Amino acid sequence: MKKELFILGIISLLILLQLTSCSRRKTNELTEIPPPKVGLVSSTGGFNDRGFNQLALIGLQNAEKELGVKTASRESIDTSDFTPNINSLIQEGYDLIILLGYEAAGAVASAAKKNPTIHFVLLDYSNTDIPANVSFYVYQVDQSSFLCGFLGAYWAQVKDPQNPVAGWIGGMDIPVIQQFRTGYMGGIQYFNTKYGKTVSSTGFFATSFSDTLQGAKLADSLIQLGADVIFPFAGKSGNGSLYKIKEKGKWGIGVDFDQYVSIPEVSDILLTSCLKKMDNSVYNIIYWTKAKGFSGHKIEYGNLSTVDIEIAPFHDYNALIPDSIKNELNTIRNGIKNGTIPTGL
Repeated sequence: MKKELFILGIISLLILLQLTSCSRRKTNELTEIPPPKVGLVSSTGGFNDRGFNQLALIGLQNAEKELGVKTASRESIDTSDFTPNINSLIQEGYDLIILLGYEAAGAVASAAKKNPTIHFVLLDYSNTDIPANVSFYVYQVDQSSFLCGFLGAYWAQVKDPQNPVAGWIGGMDIPVIQQFRTGYMGGIQYFNTKYGKTVSSTGFFATSFSDTLQGAKLADSLIQLGADVIFPFAGKSGNGSLYKIKEKGKWGIGVDFDQYVSIPEVSDILLTSCLKKMDNSVYNIIYWTKAKGFSGHKIEYGNLSTVDIEIAPFHDYNALIPDSIKNELNTIRNGIKNGTIPTGL
């Protein structure tokens, strides 16, 4: 009798182990997500812009290195390159394709409709019509540019107390560029109100994001109008502005990248840069897609609270900016985060 019970126990144990093994295997099969093959398509002007596009490429490269995903990049010189670049990635089996900026919106919408199994993320653009296989990621840059406006107004006041002017140069007159402008001018007005000053602001829109010569000419015009500090948010056109600002002995504020690092030739005239951390965003999109799968039909936001936007260190000007202004910038930052200080949008 004992022998029979022992044999039955062994059989029961074997059955239990088999069931447990099957259960574990099925659970793994349900939760295991194949890693995405990720393609990145630049906005117009290509990856060597020392700003927006270059940062996104850095994020892709970091993801390939640290997350072990297969990646590829395609460079767009003008808008006609978007669709061929997308199609080449699809043909090579890339199932997550990241694009940058409003100029790619039409190409993304068309490709998403034709390829419902391919996932697309468009950074720095949003639309209320969002397909299931598309997500948008937008940056609330009015928050960081507000900080830049406050700092720019302070510096203009110091350098020209009689007629202080904080200028700006935008890319094409589109919503995201208006967002930069509104925040910047809001920061200038906040400075004026707080300290009883009259720093004025003037600026121009460029006709493209890749015309460095036009950017230089616009900067020269602003300096002739009395600008002491200029904030260009215009891609490569803005880079051209920074070189002219340096040539004329004035001061600038960089954009997207910490341009003290990415354009060292003009580092000595940069008070700070208005950061848009495309590298973090691209990396995190890939990380979460690998971990949990793609999540489409949504808009996500980067702001001061998510640390996807910020201002860069003051670098050479750190010792020249008083603690009172640094403390006020921290107060403004916290006020924007908790909603007590509006940026103007």
